[in-house]
Amino acid sequence: MSPYQAFTVPPRDLTRPQFPTLAEIGDKFRMAAVTLTGLGFLMLAIGLATSPVHAWANVLITAFNLTCVGLGGLFLLAIQSTTGARWSDPILKAHRAMPALLPIAGLMMLSLWFGAEYIYPWARPEAHADHLLQGRLVWLNRPFFFGRVLVFFGLWMLLGRRIVRQGQGAAVFILVFGVTFVLANFDWIMSLEPAWYSTIFAIYGFSGMFLQGIAIVTISAIVLRRVGLLPEISKAQNHDLGKLLFAFSCFWAYIWLSQFLLIWYANIPEETAPIRLMLNSRWTPFFYLNLVLNFGLPFVLLLTRKAKTSETVLMVACFIVLAGHWLDLYLMVLPPTLKGAAPSFGLSEAGGVLLQFGLGHLACWPVFMKDVNPEQEVPQR
Repeated sequence: MSPYQAFTVPPRDLTRPQFPTLAEIGDKFRMAAVTLTGLGFLMLAIGLATSPVHAWANVLITAFNLTCVGLGGLFLLAIQSTTGARWSDPILKAHRAMPALLPIAGLMMLSLWFGAEYIYPWARPEAHADHLLQGRLVWLNRPFFFGRVLVFFGLWMLLGRRIVRQGQGAAVFILVFGVTFVLANFDWIMSLEPAWYSTIFAIYGFSGMFLQGIAIVTISAIVLRRVGLLPEISKAQNHDLGKLLFAFSCFWAYIWLSQFLLIWYANIPEETAPIRLMLNSRWTPFFYLNLVLNFGLPFVLLLTRKAKTSETVLMVACFIVLAGHWLDLYLMVLPPTLKGAAPSFGLSEAGGVLLQFGLGHLACWPVFMKDVNPEQEVPQR
């Protein structure tokens, strides 16, 4: 036999059905993601020209959502590293890919420099004359605000890279994350309405971020198994992910109720204004829909053991949770930005959602494909 014949790749057997290779799947996904990203930027550009308040508010929602996805993956990875968990070994590839979104989210947050006055009262020229902002402008001013944005993302990416590449520094990341994510919630979301405050707001933001992270990891694990990248995923991992999703959906509802009851019982005017708006306006249906999406439907769908091992049920529950998290952010950002005006959904909202899907794939898929033979065929199921 010639030495060259030993390395000859045999031709495909054309008598059996042909399945796409991972490279072919990646090309199709990439084209779809580029299309979604282009449409998202176009819609946001039109929104900036027609309704800049709506557009910049949706830039904030998109940036915060992408940040939550990246931090959710890092936090899950850090938790499993510090506890020495072994059950999650087959799905660590999904965890390692999610932090790739942090640089994109950071750039989007920094872009708010050009639109801060549209959504943040403290960034407007008349802020110095507002007695409610007196004493707060030392912390809430544009240079210091965006300086903190740079510090937050710099720390997250620096420590996250060490965890992903070297498997070290998980405990340090958790400590830094605990401080910086609290400040980020206060800065980016609560300062939309500086007169309003909640002592439990940071843990409420964490509960939504962690629940969303579990949903993204679950979807990624199922999709990657189906395209052949994670064939070792089994029903045991599905069941564990389903239990996490179920548990932290209940945790989100517990924190939501705790915050609501604290505001209702104390009955302080500065705290109750947003709740009164939600319960006595056109925002009311979305107020209750938020509870249904983030808690009601996931609770019913994932109540049984069989449901937690079903990929179809898990996928449905995860997409419901992702829609609920987007709506939760929308209800935190748009009412104070619109000054109580009726809700409206337009090109800016659609553009923000498309950007999340498009940029999410473009950032994460190359990490999924790393160290994988791109010419590998997808196994028949």
